[in-house]
Amino acid sequence: MQETTIHPSAIIDPSAKIGKNVQVGPYAIIGKNTEIGDNTKIGPFCVIENTKMGKNNDLIGSAFIGVKPQDLSYDGLESQVIIGDNNKIRENVTIHRATSLETPTTIGNNCLLMANSHVAHDCVLGNNIILVNNCGVAGHVHICDNAILSGMTAVHQFVRIGRFSMLSGLSGLTLDMPPFCRASGPRAKLVGLNTIGLRRAGWTREQISAVKTAYKKLFLDTEHTLKETLDILEKENPTPEVKELIDFCRNTKRGMTSARMRKVVNSGEEDE
Repeated sequence: MQETTIHPSAIIDPSAKIGKNVQVGPYAIIGKNTEIGDNTKIGPFCVIENTKMGKNNDLIGSAFIGVKPQDLSYDGLESQVIIGDNNKIRENVTIHRATSLETPTTIGNNCLLMANSHVAHDCVLGNNIILVNNCGVAGHVHICDNAILSGMTAVHQFVRIGRFSMLSGLSGLTLDMPPFCRASGPRAKLVGLNTIGLRRAGWTREQISAVKTAYKKLFLDTEHTLKETLDILEKENPTPEVKELIDFCRNTKRGMTSARMRKVVNSGEEDE
């Protein structure tokens, strides 16, 4: 029979629901409106409140989950953080609860949030996402599956980040970043496709080639506007991946991150 182990110094609110085989470390605090799924490990000094957490999550220590958002308009609502299964949350990670009851801050499944990373209020993160050390994600950001945000990156509020995209270290992202792309720089610009990530995900050469052609037309063509190019691509019977890229661009509200216009230096990889 599975047993839950709670260190004597931990403090758990009577209303909290704790699953089977949960380990709660020294001086951890589990507050009200909280559910912890089976086989979850909560390390020392973690603070968790107003959170619904799935199974098999691993919190190393000193993580603050579901605490008040850093929003001056927040009026004390008992809003929530919802976290899926199989996530690894490293030391000193902060995930703030939402500013409304309708749209909880959400983390999907199989994500890795490395040390000192921050997810602000009202964010929605999909599955298999990696936030590297000291990554800061502002409020209302939407990050799609399999995206990677490298160390010491900063993401502006209300930005969207597409699937399989990769933001390089020390970059600041202020506009929407399309799926399948790489971006870098203090005011991040697109620098090509995330071809290595796509190959590792099992994409075929034909899938990558189709997206690469669409990328060049959308972001490197100086003869047409983005809207004109989207119209052209839609008439070409695009592949599902290209259609996803088109739809992402059409639905932007903040505007799209543009490409860095420079010559590609051959570094051993194929041109992107």
